[in-house]
Amino acid sequence: MTLALAAALSLLSNLPVAQEAPVEEAPTEEATVEELVEVAAPAPSVSYAVNNADSLLYVVLNAPEDSKAHDHVVKAGDVQGTVMWGESGREIAVSFPVASLAPDLDDMRAMVGFEDTLKAKHQAKVKKHLLDESQLDGESFESVSFTSTSITESEAGWVVKGDMEIHGQTSSVETVLTVKEANGVFIGTGSFEISSTDFGFEPYSKGPYFNDDTMTVHVKLAGKS
Repeated sequence: MTLALAAALSLLSNLPVAQEAPVEEAPTEEATVEELVEVAAPAPSVSYAVNNADSLLYVVLNAPEDSKAHDHVVKAGDVQGTVMWGESGREIAVSFPVASLAPDLDDMRAMVGFEDTLKAKHQAKVKKHLLDESQLDGESFESVSFTSTSITESEAGWVVKGDMEIHGQTSSVETVLTVKEANGVFIGTGSFEISSTDFGFEPYSKGPYFNDDTMTVHVKLAGKS
């Protein structure tokens, strides 16, 4: 071996050996559910004030076939209340004074399909009977009210359950509302049956003139936000 080659080999043997840099592992921190899924908060409910001018609440009382009494339709006036409606909650609370009840108005009788009309004095007589102590007892119980206890969506519409107070007694009722909501306006329409005896009084009866125990409540609630 020549002296030059020996010197070169000596230099190579003294050079540091290159080592591979260690590979750093990425942290394995688990993502939280909130990071993986964006949870949208429910939209706040909108409060609507019930507008009596645009609302309509009335009751149809049909006389039995063996009764000489007229069929009646009684419209409620001064309907007031609030509707809360939205993903964060839904509630309905309405009331009206019994003194506002208007029986057998010509336009209402025509609307529900009654062919005859009642004279003003007969309308006044029907109202007197309605507010009598044996019926609604208007002097002791001045208003009728409804407060929802649950509102759930179904294929038929919104199932509204709640407590209705008439004649100082409360009874549970249920209806299905068709709801339209847009541009700050709420409209809910539906109907349900109630009975006089559910609220602690007997249907009107005097000789051959008597009413059925069951009556149908029709409601159109209109409110503005």
